[in-house]
Amino acid sequence: MAVEQNSRGTLRVLFVEDSEDDAFLIVRYLERIGYTVEHFRVDTRDSFENAVDNARWDLVISDHSMPHFSSMDALSTLQVRELDCPFIIVSGTIGEDTAVDAMRAGAHDYVLKNNLARLAPAIERELGDAELRRQARDEREVRKAIELQLQQSQKMEAVGRLAGGIAHDFNNLLTAILGFTGLAIDRLETKTSVRFELEEVKKAAERAARFTKQLLAFSRQQVLSPRSIDPVDTIDAMAPMLRHLMGESVTLDTSGTLGALRIKVDPGQFEQVVMNLAINARDAMPNGGTLRLSVGPVDLQGADATELQLAEGAYVKLMAADSGVGIDPAVKARIFEPFFTTKPPGHGTGLGLSTVYGILQQSGGSISVDSTVNGGTTFCVYLPLAPASVDAPQPPPRAPRPVGQVQGTVLIAEDEESVRVLVRSVLSDAGYEVLEAASGSEAAALINARQAPVDLLITDVVMPGMIGPDLAKLTLERFPQTRILYITGYATHSAVPAGFMSEDDALLQKPFLPEQLLARVHERLGLSP
Repeated sequence: MAVEQNSRGTLRVLFVEDSEDDAFLIVRYLERIGYTVEHFRVDTRDSFENAVDNARWDLVISDHSMPHFSSMDALSTLQVRELDCPFIIVSGTIGEDTAVDAMRAGAHDYVLKNNLARLAPAIERELGDAELRRQARDEREVRKAIELQLQQSQKMEAVGRLAGGIAHDFNNLLTAILGFTGLAIDRLETKTSVRFELEEVKKAAERAARFTKQLLAFSRQQVLSPRSIDPVDTIDAMAPMLRHLMGESVTLDTSGTLGALRIKVDPGQFEQVVMNLAINARDAMPNGGTLRLSVGPVDLQGADATELQLAEGAYVKLMAADSGVGIDPAVKARIFEPFFTTKPPGHGTGLGLSTVYGILQQSGGSISVDSTVNGGTTFCVYLPLAPASVDAPQPPPRAPRPVGQVQGTVLIAEDEESVRVLVRSVLSDAGYEVLEAASGSEAAALINARQAPVDLLITDVVMPGMIGPDLAKLTLERFPQTRILYITGYATHSAVPAGFMSEDDALLQKPFLPEQLLARVHERLGLSP
C-alpha cells in the first residue's frame, strides 16, 4: 500500500478504554494526522497485563476512570514491569488536580477528549523523549559492558603476571630436577629399581613442565621463536598423533584444509593451539563424533576485524568444528578464563582454552567461538598471513675436536645456582671449558678481564645487575665472533627490550634436559651432533 507523503510512520497503540467508539475516534484522528495505527483495546487488569507481557507497544493511551480499571492501575502495572512506554491519559472527566497527581505518579501527559488537537504534539514529544531515554540506556549498557571488560582484562592481567612469575620460578626448579635426574639415569649402567624410580621422578617433572608451559602461554610471558610455516603441513604431521589422542570413537576430518598458505608463528605454540582445541573437542564428544579441521584465507575488514580486536588485513583462519554437546551460553562467556572448567575435580586444569587464548594474543591473532547446546561447537582461530619464505642454507657442521681436547669455551651467566651447576656439569662432561657468573654484572667483569674470546655465551634473559641482552651486547662488542644462547623461564620484564634477539641468536626455554642443552650448544658452535 502506498504511504502518504506526510506519513509519520507506524504507531503501535495500546488503548486502555472501555468505550470502543472513543478508541475508534482517537484512531481516526491519528490516521488523519499521518500515522498508520496498529492498535488493541483493553478495559480490565488481566487483559492489560496480557497485552503488555506479550507484545511491544510504542504508546499507551488510557482513559482515566473505567468501571473495572483505571489509568493509575495501568500505570502501576507498567512501572512494576519496568516498561518505559509513553503513557498518555485521554479523558473527558479528569480534573486538573487529578491530572497533576497522575503526572506526579509517572504519567507523561494528559489530554481532554474534547481537545484532541493537543494529542499530536504530546505524542511527538513523548516518543522523542522515549527514544532519548532508550539511547541513554543503550549508552549506559555499553559503558557498563566496557567497564566489565576492563575489569576482566585487569583481572586476567593480574592473574597472568602471577602465573608467569610462578612458572618462571618453577622452571628454574624443574630444570635442575629434570637435568640432574637425567644425568643420574644416564650414569646407571643397569636397569635397577633405583633407575625405575628416577625415571618416574623424571616423568612427573615433565608433566609439571608441561603445566608451567601452559601457565606461561596463558600469561603471554613466553619468549617466542616465530617463523614462517605452512599450517596445513603442521596439521598433517600431527594427524596420526591427534587420531590416537582422540580415540576410535572420534573421527578426524582434515579434508577442508587448503595448502600454499603460510603463517608466522612459533611452531611449537601453533601445535599447542591445535592440540588443545582437539582435546577440548574430544571431551565435548564423550559418545563419539567428528572433529573437522579446516584452513583457509580470510580478509578481515571493518566490524569483523574490530570484533576480533585485530587490525584489518589478510589472515589465515583455522576452524575446529566438533559435533559435540555444545556450550551453554553462561559457560561460553567464561571458557577462556584460566582455571575455569566444567569437568569434575581431578579431570582437568582449566588451562586448555586460556592457553590457546594467551598464545594467540601473543602471536598477533585472535579466536572466536560459535556453539549451540547439543548442536556442536566451532572455534575459529585467526593468525596473520605471512609471505612464503625460503630458509637460508645452513653451513655444514664441523666435526668435534678429538677426545681430550677442549671443544670450546663457554660462559654461563645465570643467577639460579642449581641451573648454573647443571649447565657446568653437562658441558664439562662433554669436553667444554666452562666459566660461571652468578649475575650479569659478574659476567661482564669476567668478559672485560679476558684476553681470549669465549666461543659461546649462555645467559639468562633476566638477571640482577645486568640483563642478558645487555650482557650479550657488551660481549659482542669485545668479541664479535662469540655466539649467544639465551635461556629463560620467561622474558616479560620492563627492562627487557622488545625483539632483543637477533637472527644470529638462539633461545632455549626452561626447563630443558641435558641432551637438549648439549644439542643446542653443538648447534650454536656449528658442531655435528
